[in-house]
Amino acid sequence: MKLINKVAVITGGAQGIGAGCARRFAREGAHLVIADINREKAQKVVADIIAAGGQAIFVPTDVAVQAEVDRLFSKTLEVFGRVDILINNAALVHYPPANVNFLELSDEVWLKNIDISLNGAFYCASRAARMMVRQVENGVADGGSIINIGSGGGTRSHRHLASYDASKGGIAALTRSCALDLAPWNIRTNTIIPGNTAVENLMGGAFGGDAAKKTIPLGRPGTPEDMAGAATYLASEDANYVTGIELVVDGGMDIQLRSPGVDRSIDKEEIFKRVFG
Repeated sequence: MKLINKVAVITGGAQGIGAGCARRFAREGAHLVIADINREKAQKVVADIIAAGGQAIFVPTDVAVQAEVDRLFSKTLEVFGRVDILINNAALVHYPPANVNFLELSDEVWLKNIDISLNGAFYCASRAARMMVRQVENGVADGGSIINIGSGGGTRSHRHLASYDASKGGIAALTRSCALDLAPWNIRTNTIIPGNTAVENLMGGAFGGDAAKKTIPLGRPGTPEDMAGAATYLASEDANYVTGIELVVDGGMDIQLRSPGVDRSIDKEEIFKRVFG
């Protein structure tokens, strides 16, 4: 119960990494506020948490709209009286016609991605941080945790995802700035960098388990539960002295010079026999 009685707002909490974090946080004792535009899936997550004995509410929210973000945090304050954790997870990744060559990228798609992934993260972080600061100044909290879900595309690049990568580069800079500016109130801001992650609306990033075995040292796609474990750490007291970092959760994909699929053949059974007989 690492997050007992903490109040956590999770954007994009209806599915994928957001839903994984919500369910894990509930098991750790947190009270959840699920913000999403997908009413049906969000209500399912809330129902599952309540059925398991937890507390959760759903607030329909388009994070690109300031007024809806204001309503999200007003409702959080009304129901739970505080906010301790924010996970900025809402984003757009693979949706037509965003995954196109840069020459084909329209102004409309560019602005839509920036509005949701970057502006939305700013709106939510700004509202959450102001609430957290007031709580610290009033002596009802000793800090807070803001966790932004970033991407390897924030420092390198995917093909055909210029608007997504640009938004994630902004997330990385936003995390660093917030970490410095909010440190006097012990509000920690960190980024999780998921690797190739299998979620409902995506086939494990690089298109399935077979591709994952050829590109990821640990030989499988990540799962929402893998990301939720990292988020639990960053939100908990175990990370009280951790702020401004990018925590990479990718099965070793980032550290390699070449992927297993193009590198020298790796046969663990043959290596085991040579070493141990």
